[in-house]
Amino acid sequence: MQLVVALNRLPANLRGALWLVAGSLIFTGVGIFIRLASLHRDSMQISFFRSAFGLIFVLPVLWQRRLNPLATGRLWEHFNRAVMGTAAMVCGFYAVSHLLLADATAISFSQALFVTVIAAVLLRETVRWRRWTATLVGFVGVIIMMHPGPGSLQIAALVAVANAFLSAMSVIYVKRLSETESALSILATFAIFSTILLLPTAVFVWRWPDWLDWIYVAAIGLFATYGQYCMVRAYDTADVSFVAPFDYLRLPFSAGLGFLIFQEWPTWWTLVGALVIVVSTFYIARREAKLGVALPGQVRAQRPT
Repeated sequence: MQLVVALNRLPANLRGALWLVAGSLIFTGVGIFIRLASLHRDSMQISFFRSAFGLIFVLPVLWQRRLNPLATGRLWEHFNRAVMGTAAMVCGFYAVSHLLLADATAISFSQALFVTVIAAVLLRETVRWRRWTATLVGFVGVIIMMHPGPGSLQIAALVAVANAFLSAMSVIYVKRLSETESALSILATFAIFSTILLLPTAVFVWRWPDWLDWIYVAAIGLFATYGQYCMVRAYDTADVSFVAPFDYLRLPFSAGLGFLIFQEWPTWWTLVGALVIVVSTFYIARREAKLGVALPGQVRAQRPT
């Protein structure tokens, strides 16, 4: 109790940073449990369990607030957002299962780059030459990480890039929906639709989990839900431009835990490419903050994948 009181006395930006650090660490834990579950489960089945357990964890909140997330005039947009988010989740889980944890995490940062491109093309947002330059530099970082060449380009790396693109599409839908819909409604409708969408494919590859696998998949749903909560609290509490860079802590977290648990260490390709991506996306975030534009990270905080 004293700790909570002490934390509440901290400046808002510092509290927001602590929320985001907690969220980054929790989402790294999601990656760990995905990797462990993938030792015996198909990524499609793991994705289904993530959605199903996420729905189970959000139902009590819906009941408490007497909220029906399906009672909305924008249900079709929620469904489209769920399709993109579900596809992104499946790709992301596959990438985490087949790549080094740090590699999959670093490539996921390119989502912000795709958001810039999609916002310019589909939303007709004005993107000036500085942001275009930073975006192109960021994609160079992605290419460096993938280091294409004979025998070096992995299918899983391409799937990770697909995850970043689909997540960016999902972010655009969330950005539109958040104009009238609450974060809880967006979270809940995603959980409902993604569970329905993934059920047929999960049945096709179904294998009954043993007790340890049940712990893994339940932990994925629980960690993802509470990690999402930490992200939302972070961006609600503090200035977005201040806290957004703390999301990059997921990279050292994933590299460190990947080494401790799976004895894997990122290559120089990963480190150099990740540095290029982080610098370019950080520049884009700072540029958008100065111009008063909503950051991709701000929207991503509402993304339940």
